[in-house]
Amino acid sequence: MNVDSRRLKAWQALSQLFLDTEVEQATFDHVAKEIQESGYTLSEVHSILWLEVFPVLQVNLKSVAGEWVGWPDDWLLKYISVRELAPAKPAKGWVGDEITKCWEQVLRRIEYSRPCE
Repeated sequence: MNVDSRRLKAWQALSQLFLDTEVEQATFDHVAKEIQESGYTLSEVHSILWLEVFPVLQVNLKSVAGEWVGWPDDWLLKYISVRELAPAKPAKGWVGDEITKCWEQVLRRIEYSRPCE
């Protein structure tokens, strides 16, 4: 499967929210910057988060010995699949709640960085 560089960039950024470490402010800043640079709309990134990234990476937060340094591009390309961009609802349960909180932190940074019109 051929995944374009914009999609991979979105996966790379969003995958940082699934590391088995404390997510720091700098991480939210970085994810927000990468999302803005990806060229996707916020609704498209929301879809990518919940329909593509979450189903694969959620298990990392449930594992006793989860991944804490990140995933190489070839791993993301092997295990995450491109889905049709469609409205998506956040997942239920504690992992879904945690990712929702992280996503809200990312959104705040994107909104604050937009120039006044």
